[in-house]
Amino acid sequence: MAAAGLFLGLLVLWLRIGWLQIVLHGEYAERAERNQEQRVLLPPVRGDLLDRHGRRLASDVLTYTLAAAPREMSAPRGTARELAALLHLEPRKLAHDFETRPRYLMIARGVKPEVAERVADWNRRGLYLATETRREYLLDPAAQEIIGRTDVDDRGVEGLELALDDELRGRPGWATRFLDGRGRSHSLPRGLNRAPTDGDDVSLTLDADLQGILETHLARAVDTLQAQRGFAVFLDPTTGEILAAASVPHVPAGRERNWPFTDQYEPGSTFKAVAAGAALEENLVKPSQYFDANNGVCQLAPGAIFHDTHKRPGFTFADAVRLSSNIVMGKIGMIVGPERLYRYATSLGFGSLTGVEFPGETAGRLHSPAHWSARSCPTIAIGHEVTVTPLQLALAYGAIANGGVLMQPMLVREVRGPRGEIVRRGTPRASHRVFNEATTARLRGMLEAVVDSGTARSTYLADFPIAGKTGTAQKYDAATGTYGRGMYLSSFVGFAPAEHASLVGVVVIDEPHGKHYYGGEVAAPVFREVVQDLRRLPHGPFETTAGAWAARPPAPAPVEVPDLRLLPPRDAERKLAEFGLRAHFEGAGERALSQSPSAGEAVERGASVTIWLSAPEDSLGRRMPDLTGLAVRAALQRLTLLEVVPRLEGHGVVVRQFPPPGAALQPGAKCELWCEEGVVSSAREESGAIVAAEARGGRGAPPGTRPSAETDRRP
Repeated sequence: MAAAGLFLGLLVLWLRIGWLQIVLHGEYAERAERNQEQRVLLPPVRGDLLDRHGRRLASDVLTYTLAAAPREMSAPRGTARELAALLHLEPRKLAHDFETRPRYLMIARGVKPEVAERVADWNRRGLYLATETRREYLLDPAAQEIIGRTDVDDRGVEGLELALDDELRGRPGWATRFLDGRGRSHSLPRGLNRAPTDGDDVSLTLDADLQGILETHLARAVDTLQAQRGFAVFLDPTTGEILAAASVPHVPAGRERNWPFTDQYEPGSTFKAVAAGAALEENLVKPSQYFDANNGVCQLAPGAIFHDTHKRPGFTFADAVRLSSNIVMGKIGMIVGPERLYRYATSLGFGSLTGVEFPGETAGRLHSPAHWSARSCPTIAIGHEVTVTPLQLALAYGAIANGGVLMQPMLVREVRGPRGEIVRRGTPRASHRVFNEATTARLRGMLEAVVDSGTARSTYLADFPIAGKTGTAQKYDAATGTYGRGMYLSSFVGFAPAEHASLVGVVVIDEPHGKHYYGGEVAAPVFREVVQDLRRLPHGPFETTAGAWAARPPAPAPVEVPDLRLLPPRDAERKLAEFGLRAHFEGAGERALSQSPSAGEAVERGASVTIWLSAPEDSLGRRMPDLTGLAVRAALQRLTLLEVVPRLEGHGVVVRQFPPPGAALQPGAKCELWCEEGVVSSAREESGAIVAAEARGGRGAPPGTRPSAETDRRP
């Protein structure tokens, strides 16, 4: 019986061993692997953010993570007391954590290298140091809203750190470690591992010098004026590169907003350049044309009473821009009309996203004419009933400064891999042409007069021409449901130098307090101070090298003009819009009879196509058109349609012609054109009287009067 019992016991034991070794082998092997094998994450080094000159704006600095396994320590209580004193922690809490979590405990992250060295010198079992990184910012807090920040895991959570996180973050690696029976970690020579791949370095378009200068002057203005906030953006008009964007005051982490990209506001008078440019482009008004202003008070539409700060009987168009007449610019908006005003505003980028490589951008608000009221056209022309972002406004004025081409904004110049290889490179891109060069030349002259002797005289520099426009818009008060009393958004947008501009800037001061609140008094001086500081830099944006003066924006992508003949006007306009072109109609009729440029001709995206809806009177050889003020190319196109043989003297813009406008044309007629380079407005001889149109700002006078010495003065 004893032998049988012993045999039975051995049989059960062997069956159990077989069950464990054969049937449950996989399960126990997996459990052993989980308990004995440990995979440790190896973080990559995050790529640097550099400014346009290669200076680091954001980079990783080495820190350490300190962890503990209390059960491996010979004296955990004493170690807890020493660590608490070294790391400035609560001793009792750390001792309690050691007791409740004996296997593993994260003690601290972001430990400085000198502190980590002291812990390493103790050489105690159960304490583990691992390297990690902390993000450091060169311009912090001057650029925190645009650069953004990372979290404790070195991942981008705001600003450019978030937008470029995929390129900056890199790819983590891992290493395999093994635990012995006492829970101690060991690295084996043949353990599996994968090395981390560091992140790419990104060169931005930002200029560290300009960013710091802008932040300093903007903060001083906000503090001095006791304003609610201030924000500004500066860019290069020829490339669309964003050079600086600042917001003050700075708000706590997690609540930052890059206001120049993410906030919209009513632009006020700075938007008047849109209506002015549209009127000049469509040849609807001349700079010297006189408009009645009714001594500063005028009703332009039902319920829309406009007021002027400068109460005068009237203004020329150029003076209306120079002195910011709401009444005259409202009338200009009505002359341009809702369809054209909306077309030029959207062509300048208002009402849509710019496509900047930044999270949270807003598109502003610009309703279509179908939703406009009777008062909308003059109201929008002076910058109300529309909201914009400072970035949109800067790009629009950049198009005026560079000759009429709207540029796409740029924030990234170049991305380089960990070994220095180029991953991608940003190149300036033109969106489309908005105005022709003759129009922008006239408009630049008017905007320069705003600074010389208009509402932005505080920006004037005797030896450095600046052009710009002021804006003072009342803010909407949600509490009262109307515009708030004493609540203003004061702004200035300008470019420098006035010709061959290399810098465009928008400065906005929100709710300045005190007796000064006009844009020319509070925002324009900030622009002036920034320009003055930049001129002192040895290699600033105003360095007058031959290459800098010759810089021009890239031409918009060419497109072929479609065939529009026999199409109704709306269909012709819709078809041109599909190709990124604009329609300009001549005559009255139900279908397009002819067009210029002709079908199949390559033109710049955004160019205007003239469509004749009736037989052009001039094409029948009856009358000579008015060619003064046109560029040579445009004048020659008009003469070609009339089969008139041209004869040129000089080049640039037509300043005089013979035969005069309106003269009868004979078969085989010839026309002499006198042209001058750099002229932005023309002198015309009509009925023996010469009407002088200003070349720099159009400071003219009503017909039949002589300009005063003051208005004709050149600073």
